[in-house]
Amino acid sequence: MGIQTPVRMAALLLAVCAYASASADSSSSPAQWAQWVQRQVSQLPASRAIQAEQERLLAQSRALSQPLYNPSLNIDYEDSLDITQTVGLSQTLDWSGKARARRDAVAVRDQLAQLRGDKARARLLADSLNALVAHAAAREQLAAAREQEQQLRDLTDLIRRREQAGDVGQVDAQLAYLSLGQAQQALADAESAATRAATTLRQQLASQQPAVALPAADRWQAPSLTHGVVQRLPTSFDLQLAEQQLALAERGVSVADKQRNTDPTLGLRVGQEGGENLWGVDFSLPLKFFNTGKPGYEAALADSEERRALLEKTRNDIQARLDGALSDYQQRRERWETWQQLTGDSLARSDTLLKRVWQQGELTTQNYLQALNQRLDTRLAGIALRDAMQQAWVQWLYESAQLNDWLNQLANE
Repeated sequence: MGIQTPVRMAALLLAVCAYASASADSSSSPAQWAQWVQRQVSQLPASRAIQAEQERLLAQSRALSQPLYNPSLNIDYEDSLDITQTVGLSQTLDWSGKARARRDAVAVRDQLAQLRGDKARARLLADSLNALVAHAAAREQLAAAREQEQQLRDLTDLIRRREQAGDVGQVDAQLAYLSLGQAQQALADAESAATRAATTLRQQLASQQPAVALPAADRWQAPSLTHGVVQRLPTSFDLQLAEQQLALAERGVSVADKQRNTDPTLGLRVGQEGGENLWGVDFSLPLKFFNTGKPGYEAALADSEERRALLEKTRNDIQARLDGALSDYQQRRERWETWQQLTGDSLARSDTLLKRVWQQGELTTQNYLQALNQRLDTRLAGIALRDAMQQAWVQWLYESAQLNDWLNQLANE
C-alpha cells in the first residue's frame, strides 16, 4: 500500500465526506404525517385526562356562579293557652351585589380553565413530537452503526484472506480486527439508544412505530412562524395565564369588598292563632361589631399586587425565552444547512470510492480505517444536527403557541 501525504489524505476525505439522512428523502406526505400525529395525540389517555380536568374546573366555576342565598322555609307550632300555627318563607337579599361580583370572577375562571387545558395539550403535543424526532434519529444512528460494523466485518474477512495469501501484513490485519472490536461497542450503544427512544415513544404516543415517517428536514420551518417575537409575546400561554390570574385577583378584591357588607334577611309568615288568621313580617340585619371583613379585603389587595408584580416578571421571562428559543432554532438550522452544503450527497457514494482507492494501494489500511471512522462521525454529526434543529423548532413553536398552526399548515397541504 502506498504512503499518503497529509494533503492527499485530507483532500480525499473532503471529497467523500457527505451524507443526506434517510428521513430527509422520505417520500411520506407531510399532510399524512401531520394528520396522523393530530389523530394519535387526540386519542391518548393523557388527552382525555386533560379534557376531564378542564371540565372539572369549569364545573367548579359553575358552582361559584350559582345564587348566593337560598330561601328558607319556616314552620312554627305552639300549644299554649291558644294554639298557634304558622308557615313562613325567608330570603336573604343580596343587596351588596356579592353574586354579581362572583359571576365576574367566574368568567375569568372559565378563561383560566381553557388556557390551562390549551397549554397542557400543547405540552403533550410538544413532548410527542420530540419523542418522534428522537426515535427517528436513534433509528438512523443505529442503521449507521450497523452499516459501519458490517463494512468492518467484510473488510476483516477480506484482509484475513489476503493475509493468508501474503498480500497484507500482520499490522494491517490487527488494525482491522481492533476496529471491528471497537465497532461492537458503538453498535451496542446505538442499540441501547434506539431501545430507549422506542420506549419513550410508546410511553408518549402509545405507538411502537410511527405510522408515517417524519417530514423532510426542510419542512421543519415556516417563514410565517419564525418572525415577530414581539407579536408572539401576547399569545404565550404563560403570559395569558399570568394576565388572567391578575384579572382574577382583581375580581377577588371586588368580591372581598362586597363581603364586608352585610345583607338583610326578609321573611313573611302566615298562620292561625286561637282560630284567628294572622300574618307577619320578619326583618333581620347582622351587626358588624366584631368581624368586619377588613383582613380578608386587605389579603385580596395584597394578592392583587403580588399578581401584578408577577405579571411584569413573567412578561420579561417569556420575552427572554422567546428570543432564546428563536435564536437557538435559527442557529441550529444554520449549522444543519451548512453541514448539507459542505457534504452534499457524496457520502452515500464514499464507501465504494474509499474501498476502491484502498484496493488500488493509494490508501494505507490505517488511513482507510480512519477514513471509515471519519465518514461515520460525519454521518452521525448530520443526524445529530438535524435532530437538534427539529427539537429546537418544536420548542420555539411551543413557546410561541404555534404548534397547532404548524401542524394544521402541513395537514392542509
